Amino acid sequence: MKIRSARPVRQALSPRGFRTLAKFNFEVTPDVTVYDCSLVMAPDGNVLLYGPGREASTLSVSRTARQQIIEMALRAVGMDLNVKASA
Repeated sequence: MKIRSARPVRQALSPRGFRTLAKFNFEVTPDVTVYDCSLVMAPDGNVLLYGPGREASTLSVSRTARQQIIEMALRAVGMDLNVKASA
């Protein structure tokens, strides 16, 4: 697993209190890459992982894999690793 093309996003809070932190591509294997993933900070401080598109159901990963992806993506954009990854 690798994070590709990670870039921080400077975005104001949404009306519901969510903020996009980063956009990135996620290389699952050398043959499979998921493009345009996002990390979003929820109002409760959890960091959420979203796949491409506007529907949350476009990417499904286990809790362990989700936490690893969030940590790798945060590290790739140089953000504080002390945020909470969503369960």
